[in-house]
Amino acid sequence: MNFNWNPQTIKWYQEANTYSQFFKNIADLIAPQLEGCSSLCDIGCGLGLIDLELSPKLNQITCIDINDFALSSLKATIALREITNIEPRLMDCDDISGHWDVIYTSFFGSRNPEKFLPFCKKQISVVGKKELHNPTLKKYQSFHKNTYDEVAATLDEKGIPFTLTEVSLEFGQPLTSVEDGKKFIKNNYPKISDKDLNCFLSQNLVETGEGDYPFYIPKRKSLGIFEVKGACR
Repeated sequence: MNFNWNPQTIKWYQEANTYSQFFKNIADLIAPQLEGCSSLCDIGCGLGLIDLELSPKLNQITCIDINDFALSSLKATIALREITNIEPRLMDCDDISGHWDVIYTSFFGSRNPEKFLPFCKKQISVVGKKELHNPTLKKYQSFHKNTYDEVAATLDEKGIPFTLTEVSLEFGQPLTSVEDGKKFIKNNYPKISDKDLNCFLSQNLVETGEGDYPFYIPKRKSLGIFEVKGACR
């Protein structure tokens, strides 16, 4: 997903999460690591979907992001659900101060994985594995994400102990129509040709037979969940 948040990209992302239960599945995986913890700071929270899942398990959650549009969406959800223990903050991660039991990062900040350790008792970071891009889309990929292999190598190089849990979760995109699918792919690969777009959809678009989302683009995400001891006591 392209994180240029707007009403359409928010809609797609929320639909993908609801359909796959992606962030609920991550929350279930990290729940044992939150035993005895009461506060969490999610850095680069985006729409705060993991925080909505974790809110019943914690006393206080701070959500930090620089995107006001994404935070406005989170605030609306918080108000709708009458959640009282999530505090969104519009701020740069370089400006954080304070201490939390847990700092959580999800697909964010993995190039400097030890950066936030002074602010927490432990840090939990979700990082993706290097993806084998579909040959049709590979030539249009412009952004290289850091991978959990690279994060593990960085932590090893710096002598920082960690535990790593490797999992694979579905996080594909449900779609209302073929045209919706075309818009979704063009959003993520703006320079894609019509020929390659149609080729990709012919090979990957699945008919579900479901009324709300009759089409689906599957996507399996391989993830590394890191736990690193922080500097706070």
